Amino acid sequence: MLQHRVHSDMLAKVITLAHSRGANGFGPVLRYLLHAEQRKNSPTPESGHLHLVQEPFWSAAEDPREYAQDLAQVFDEQARHCRGRGRFTGNPVYHVAISWMEGEHPTPRQAERTSQHMMQALGFGQCQAVWAIHRDTGNDHVHLVVNRVDPTKLTAVSVPRGDYFVLDRCMRELELELGFAPTHGPHITIDTAEGPKIVRMSRAEREARGLLRDGDGLRLSPRAQRGEQNLAAPSFQRWLTDAPASALHRAVTWRAASWQDAHEILAGFGCVIQPRGSGMVVTTTLSNGRVLAAKASLLGRWASKASLERVLGPYAEPTPGSLRRADPRRGYEHFIERERRAEIGSPGSRAEGQRLVRRAEREQARRQLAERYAREQAQLQARRRRERQSLLARQEQERRLLARAHHEQRRRARELSRGCRNGGIALALWAFAAASEREGLQRRQSAERRDLTDKLPRGEVWSCWLERQAAAGDEAAQAALRGIRYRERRRPRQEGIAGEEISAQRPFTVGSLRAEIDAARHLIIYRRADGNEVFRDVGPQIVMSDKCDESLEAALRVAAQKYGGRVQLTGSERFRERAARMAIQLGIVVENAELQVVIREERQRVAERWGERRVAPTFSPDSPPRQPRPGRSQGLER
Repeated sequence: MLQHRVHSDMLAKVITLAHSRGANGFGPVLRYLLHAEQRKNSPTPESGHLHLVQEPFWSAAEDPREYAQDLAQVFDEQARHCRGRGRFTGNPVYHVAISWMEGEHPTPRQAERTSQHMMQALGFGQCQAVWAIHRDTGNDHVHLVVNRVDPTKLTAVSVPRGDYFVLDRCMRELELELGFAPTHGPHITIDTAEGPKIVRMSRAEREARGLLRDGDGLRLSPRAQRGEQNLAAPSFQRWLTDAPASALHRAVTWRAASWQDAHEILAGFGCVIQPRGSGMVVTTTLSNGRVLAAKASLLGRWASKASLERVLGPYAEPTPGSLRRADPRRGYEHFIERERRAEIGSPGSRAEGQRLVRRAEREQARRQLAERYAREQAQLQARRRRERQSLLARQEQERRLLARAHHEQRRRARELSRGCRNGGIALALWAFAAASEREGLQRRQSAERRDLTDKLPRGEVWSCWLERQAAAGDEAAQAALRGIRYRERRRPRQEGIAGEEISAQRPFTVGSLRAEIDAARHLIIYRRADGNEVFRDVGPQIVMSDKCDESLEAALRVAAQKYGGRVQLTGSERFRERAARMAIQLGIVVENAELQVVIREERQRVAERWGERRVAPTFSPDSPPRQPRPGRSQGLER
């Protein structure tokens, strides 16, 4: 005799809502996959990749946003090339989430094996993919993102029909291979004399064996199930399958029925049926404006969109005559009130009725608390927006005044240097002082913006706001805070390290240097406080002695001030490329023709990172750039 195993929860689900058309490419889904959008709050997940032609140089110590951006750029470029050849017009993103039951924790090796097995079964064996383990919920789950474009043929691999059933069978096979507890679904693992065997079963067969999650056969949504637990009463979806479903079934089985008859029947119960997506939903609106919805197919197979249109014809909008006034005594809201009164009035359940009343009062208090939180956050955002706009306007005025003063000082320095033997040194010293002033202004303004963010953050976290309200004596906030702490105690603790975040304030680069004049050789040597030479100004060129990032930034700032914001880089190819990228970040124009590809890439990266807020001006081809002369030292010149 066949025996079925105990079921658990290893399930695979195809996620299509966030990127159903692939309009945004791979960037958003990969950033979510690697927790790139919430770097401060979540640890970098354990992740890996499959069949990547170009190995991304990335480690957990680096910014996952950079890694996600690099991967998305590779994947999107392949998709664009495939579309450009007329071979693909669909969505290249295939996203699957695999969840394990509570208490099971897959290792990275098991997650990679799971991803490989699923890709082979789906026909994506040669496609590129990225996977990551998320352990931030009660159930560990793996996200797998597949690039459907074959990296060698540059053709799109089709998704097999019935991929849900393919994935479900993969889950049963992986449960046997990796030793996880089995799950019930369209495929069931049963014990036979020859050993475990995976068989396909219909819903009726699974219901007969008691393998369905819902004992009565209803497939309620998770929110409906939680609502029944909180209210201790039938949800709207369950109520809909009783009297409204019976009345609608009688109407549609009538030989001369029409869509207007169906609208009239449901309107009597305060409900409306309408198309949504590829199916239909039945909705009702409560007195507080909240809308409850249920799939029409929940009423029975006869209520699916195809079945209803086969009987009633193509869907027709309700006419004013068919929307008769609903009887409040037949609606779902009245049904809930009647259930509560019955519970309160029954002799054996007065305590239960009082408990339900207190639960309703707490629910109302929580709703009012959430509305107050939303209002306060909206006011905080409006105040932050006003003060930030005022701060930015003042800072822009300060920058313009400083630029105007520097322009006048430069003109006077040039006039004074004419005819002087050491006029070039005087002009260079002015450039050093002006660059130091400009850097000081930038750092001060950056500190002011950070102070404003600390004073008026973008929004206060719900739990922190609750703690503040609870400390002030708000009973509703105290109750909500107790609920949060109770759930946190039940949730398994995540291993990690917490602490105070260190300020991102960087030390000064130009302001920390001192200038040493060598009048005999007509040059200026710039040194740190410890006496080590950083770079030297020889007139038409600034020669680097120390090539660390701080020294290079200081030299670029002085060169930009001295040469009018336009520099020519000399030296090795590696140094020129590195200096060009830093110059673009500082808004300095680089005139080297051989670096224009690097400059365009860096401009694009800066624009994507800062949202086009500050991008260095592009090089004008009106004045042809000069080629660097061979044999010159590494540095910056006019």
